[in-house]
Amino acid sequence: MSKYLLLLSALVLAVPSYAELTTNMGAATKYMFRGVKQSDADITINAGADYVGPYGFYAGAWAYTGSIEDFDTSEANAYGGFAYSLGNMALGLGIIGYERGGDKLDNTEYNVNLAWNAYRLSAYQDEDETYVYKELAANYDIWDEAGIALKAGLLTPEESRELWDYSISVVMAMPSNVDFEVQLTNQQQKGYSLVFGLSQQFDW
Repeated sequence: MSKYLLLLSALVLAVPSYAELTTNMGAATKYMFRGVKQSDADITINAGADYVGPYGFYAGAWAYTGSIEDFDTSEANAYGGFAYSLGNMALGLGIIGYERGGDKLDNTEYNVNLAWNAYRLSAYQDEDETYVYKELAANYDIWDEAGIALKAGLLTPEESRELWDYSISVVMAMPSNVDFEVQLTNQQQKGYSLVFGLSQQFDW
């Protein structure tokens, strides 16, 4: 799961009233974006930073690469927005910029997110209004140190047919703020993918 979605899930479920800065780094067997593999590299590495300010403001950046020597396999994201708490519900508004290496397209997305308890409904639209992506997600605790995340997404392009993708992730917390994740994804055109990943968060 991308660091943006992890941050967003935490924000819309519990909007903080204090400032916090965290950084993260990790590695995975693949980088998947909405059910589609983004790099042919056997191992990808990633790093990011997130700032959460008072009253639900957040901003961050995250990047991955499949090769230190060939940044055509890389991607960098910058994002920001606000999350507002409404009792046991929360509303989030945000923007994400994608910078991709090689011949992949760069773009910007705007998003709106509604959360209730463990459930989140999100909608994303690109700046040129060529597609809309809708996502329904849920997060559950399995036991004290592990959780499961379920997600279904629907891509609606302007000039082609709709595409569904699904994922199920199991995340286990380990010592020293390290998480181990196993994710199974499926996309209508691309089929199934299994991803293993490790990530570590640093609190400042």
